[in-house]
Amino acid sequence: MGRSQGKVDPRLAAYRAKRRFAATPEPAGEARPRRARREPSFVVQKHAARRLHYDFRLELDGVLLSWSVPKGPSLDPGTRRLAVRTEDHPLEYAGFEGIIPEGEYGGGTVVVWDRGTWHPESDPHEALRRGRLTFELFGEKLRGRWHLVRTRGDAAGRDRESWLLFKGRDDAARDAADVVEERPESVLSGRTLEEVGAARDRVWHSNRASGKARAGARANDGEPAESAAGLVELVRSLPVDVRLTNLDKVLFPEQALSKAALVAYLAVVAEHLLEHAARRPLTLLRCPDGRHKQCFFQKHANDTVPREIGRVSLREARREATYMTVDDLAGLVALAQMGTLEIHTWGCHADAPERPDQLVLDLDPGPGITWEQVADAAFEARRRLAALGLESFVKTTGGKGLHVVAPVERRIGWDELKEFARAVADGMVDEHPERYTAQVAKARRARRILVDYLRNARGATAVAAYSPRARPGAPVATPLTWDELERGVDPADFTITTVPARLGSLRRDSWHGYHELRQSITAAARRAVGAG
Repeated sequence: MGRSQGKVDPRLAAYRAKRRFAATPEPAGEARPRRARREPSFVVQKHAARRLHYDFRLELDGVLLSWSVPKGPSLDPGTRRLAVRTEDHPLEYAGFEGIIPEGEYGGGTVVVWDRGTWHPESDPHEALRRGRLTFELFGEKLRGRWHLVRTRGDAAGRDRESWLLFKGRDDAARDAADVVEERPESVLSGRTLEEVGAARDRVWHSNRASGKARAGARANDGEPAESAAGLVELVRSLPVDVRLTNLDKVLFPEQALSKAALVAYLAVVAEHLLEHAARRPLTLLRCPDGRHKQCFFQKHANDTVPREIGRVSLREARREATYMTVDDLAGLVALAQMGTLEIHTWGCHADAPERPDQLVLDLDPGPGITWEQVADAAFEARRRLAALGLESFVKTTGGKGLHVVAPVERRIGWDELKEFARAVADGMVDEHPERYTAQVAKARRARRILVDYLRNARGATAVAAYSPRARPGAPVATPLTWDELERGVDPADFTITTVPARLGSLRRDSWHGYHELRQSITAAARRAVGAG
């Protein structure tokens, strides 16, 4: 027998008329209760039907407006792609990845090529009626300003009307870039169309009819039911003695990433993350109900902190305080159980809290600054540090900036480190006042890059390498090689879902040699910048 069908949204009549839900695993599109107010979602599904194409879908008024884009989206603003309007789809279709049986409508393999949220620049209903919709996308592969323009001669409401989809000119645009060739993988599973098609017995369906799969699925969160249940089972099998609860709670709503997904990410990157975070005093950004709900910083341990998280007593202005540390995978999993979405570390280890062992220059762009300008600033900081005898490394911050980091021997105190970092920053500002500022005040930062040296003060922290950030897209602070930065990268490409695959593909660590490097901020270097 086919799946039971409840109340149906009349706008999905065309969608339902084309499908036999007893034969296809696609969602039937039953009416769902209105959800809490939030940013609408978008999804792009790569679909190998009779002809390969990309289905571009925007959520509006409880359904997914849909266009078939034969060649897929392009990041080049000069490239217009045909987008043929098709029937509206149910919201739960955004999580569908799998195989539509041959002989059924649209038979073939489907993967979720990109997804996130979108924001129209004006009233979307009026824009669609007029035939020109301008909007922003906040996805994993597609970001920034986009346009959908109906072609002349196609009246609104005509069946299969033709539109043009193209990128607006902004920082997310890339001339001559072919993102569909560069990024063929699913943002859900990391698999390609061919890999999904070859694993027919392991296909992730959004609403397979089994009661067990349905029970494991979260209502309309866009994550495939079987993948969610399988991920929870996988996470519970980790060799750690941590009590895990609410693993299906969604922490990153734009990607429908759950606490289980966060635990799984931390398990995969644990060795790399711990190289930079282990045995350092921590400050955590906790978002127990998700990054879209209330978040708060926590630096002191209390009775609610799991025992797998270490403690260290540190002197504060008027008292001794107990800070947190992590040493192993169990500690990282316990952080995830607490809803920790960001891990920030001191610039020292807990065994020598008065002797810093790294210098961090945080390059934070103000309004009007491009990514290329931030990269240029990183190379300028690298050059200056090299002239002072310090080799440095670079990482994304999970935002719009970069961190330039130099490991140093534990020979000077916090005041000396901070004064040295300030002098390096001031040198950049003095030479190029039109590019840089060392003043934190927002009024001084328009069209300039803040060279923030205050990360080098006692008690100050910097986001740890491989830590997630509590931001749309689930970005990750990611170490890069200088060659990568020179060739050009998009920091939005480094996310909880993509970084594990990146680590698996690297021939050697991006910061190769960091932990073996022995270098000091010498008295001569301090004198050279006027800090001695």
